[in-house]
Amino acid sequence: MTEEMAAPLNGTKYVHVQAQADHLESLARGKPVNALAELIWNALDADADQVHVRITDNDLGNPAEIEVLDNGNGITVHDAEQAFGNLGGSWKREYRASAGSQKKLHGRNGKGRFKAFALGHDVIWDTAFFESPDRLFQQAIKGSASNLQDFEIKEAQPAPTGRFRGTRVQITNLQDSLGVLAQDGAAAKQLAEIFALYLRNYPATNITFRDERIDPKSVQKSHDSIELPAFHAIDGTEIQAKLDIVEWSFSKKERRICLCDNDGFALHEVEAGIRPGSEFNFTAFLRSDYIAKLNHENLLALDDLNADLRRLVDNARTAMRSHFRRRKAETASELVQQWKDEGVYPFEGDAGSELEQTRREVFDICALNVHQYLDSFREGHTRNRQFTLRMLKTALDENPEALKRILTEVLDLPKEKQSELADLLQYTTLAAIIEASKLVTDRLQFLAGLGELLFDAESKRELKERTQLHRMLESETWIFGEEYLLTSSDENLNTVLRKHLAKLRPSEKKTRKPKAVVRDDGSQAVIDLLLGREIPAYAKKRREYLVVELKRPSQKIDLAVKSQIESYAMAVAADERFDKHNTFWTFLAVSNEMTEEAARSVRQQGKAFGFFHDDPNLKIGLATWSEILGASRARLEAFREKLDYTATKDEGVALLHSKYSQYLPQSLKTKQ
Repeated sequence: MTEEMAAPLNGTKYVHVQAQADHLESLARGKPVNALAELIWNALDADADQVHVRITDNDLGNPAEIEVLDNGNGITVHDAEQAFGNLGGSWKREYRASAGSQKKLHGRNGKGRFKAFALGHDVIWDTAFFESPDRLFQQAIKGSASNLQDFEIKEAQPAPTGRFRGTRVQITNLQDSLGVLAQDGAAAKQLAEIFALYLRNYPATNITFRDERIDPKSVQKSHDSIELPAFHAIDGTEIQAKLDIVEWSFSKKERRICLCDNDGFALHEVEAGIRPGSEFNFTAFLRSDYIAKLNHENLLALDDLNADLRRLVDNARTAMRSHFRRRKAETASELVQQWKDEGVYPFEGDAGSELEQTRREVFDICALNVHQYLDSFREGHTRNRQFTLRMLKTALDENPEALKRILTEVLDLPKEKQSELADLLQYTTLAAIIEASKLVTDRLQFLAGLGELLFDAESKRELKERTQLHRMLESETWIFGEEYLLTSSDENLNTVLRKHLAKLRPSEKKTRKPKAVVRDDGSQAVIDLLLGREIPAYAKKRREYLVVELKRPSQKIDLAVKSQIESYAMAVAADERFDKHNTFWTFLAVSNEMTEEAARSVRQQGKAFGFFHDDPNLKIGLATWSEILGASRARLEAFREKLDYTATKDEGVALLHSKYSQYLPQSLKTKQ
């Protein structure tokens, strides 16, 4: 590979990408390390066994230029026009392996080249290729983020002496947020994670970042492969899979399962779904030809809707739990022998049964945490260790599971976190902390369960909005906003107005019966939920009400529903008994889907999204459950991140069973 950029070439050809500009812009976004990885994959797919990523920093130490150099086959004239003139026109679709070294190909969609623009505005591919066995040619391809539909291809010419086959991708005018690629950034570790299985399969391949070789083994604590039990899919075919669990020596914020083809190429990611302890930093790679099949059919991203894939992921999580229990027990075994030699181990002889063996493993894991985080235990007198271990054994015998979790988590805290907990307990109680944390986890689980209830094909068909859905929402009104408290449910507007009028004019409660409020057609309006709050103000209180009209998930919001909710709202707004200056009404119809005609009515210029009527005292709108659930998750995200907890669908369904089993449709009751 040459260190110098090719000299300017005479002829120039322009190719135009036949694709929507906004679609190309979405392809040109993403995390910096993932974008860089795509460039490396492109080089590896071109039969390169040497790929070097070089970063030039500015005076402040921030990345100013990126180069990705390889010794692959280069980009021929034909390949250049095909690759840069056709979105999705990848030559890799027709091949399973590279031509020379027969390495498994990573890309197939012909879109990876656009990821270069997630790193910088201007990109040049300077490439050299063999036109014939003894004729090396070179050409340059240039593109910019401001015009992703047009690429400039310089005419190919004989390469100068000293030029070698391969491609150099030069990226300039970099994005501002590339700190991860800085000298002290985490890019090298993240690249080691991405290419872990590939470099294990092809150890002769050399990838460097800032002149340091990417070597997954250098940042791996262990790599274990597990054969998962095979099972038959719904269509009768057998699904086989392997699970690779890679433990890292560095701390990872996210733990995940990478869904891979049989060769270990990550095609999609899902949450790990287990919490083995903060000492384990890992990535799991679930490998199966079935995953590759789903990816080829563009169904892999719909993992929530595929029962076979859910079962495969559940099998992987079960294997992961067993793996980390075994790892903890192995770590504890050496200490156990030391305690036996000291005479402080509280058990005598060998375990006589499987139950006794399990009991000892639980004790060993808890004792290991005591040893790791209590200096006084490690360095203290033998008698003190003996007393602590005996006390721990007694406590576990009385309530083993609960105490194990409590001790594991508390003793797992770093010293600074232990100090923070002690300080926090000066201002509140541990019970209050637990209650607040449980409130958040319960809400996250409820959102997960509600999503399954609303979007599962069977349950949404069976779900009834009045007798089931809104009965559950009566106790979960925070989903519409923290400011609302439930004031009434499943009552006609007459009752709603009577309660409201009594608050505004208490003297009229006994002397006057409010008139019925009706729609234009003379019928009385019936609502599902009425949420309200009072805001103190000078002389009077401002009252705000949210009226929610729930539709069953299988019923789309159409223009008829729009007319219905509008009739509710207008009946209230026209009633002379309301204080128009201090009462504000919001009417909202909610369901899973919305027709295009109804959706168009809430995309009016000058109005808040979702509302087709907006005046000082009355707002009327339409919403889908995906919008409401998304907003609720966004409000909880800061707490979820601090709790390091992600609710799974199984946990959400379990919560619904525990709190609202009498309101669940039959299809969801069978999923307990």
